[in-house]
Amino acid sequence: MTPAARQRLPHRRVALARDIEHAGHRYRMQVGFFPDGTPGEMFLDAAKQNSTLDAFAADAAILVSLLLQHAVLPAEIGHALRRSPNGATASLIGVVVDELGAQTEGT
Repeated sequence: MTPAARQRLPHRRVALARDIEHAGHRYRMQVGFFPDGTPGEMFLDAAKQNSTLDAFAADAAILVSLLLQHAVLPAEIGHALRRSPNGATASLIGVVVDELGAQTEGT
């Protein structure tokens, strides 16, 4: 199976930012969009800059961004992530990917 080619975002693009909270920690999430309105990149920063948590959040956002740029939909990413028995997200990345999916549905 040949992987999808990476789609590059234009230099100027629509972006949205919002604050989120998970497990008692606050984060700033920014999402950049392709011209058709689908998410193409994500940045995630913990409130405490340069902490281990901030590094994990930023690295995970890079990986999600690469998946998006290879045409993987947020719903597909979310389906692959761990969930609690009640269906709730089990991690920060699950929360973020669900948020991406909600933004995609709204466009």
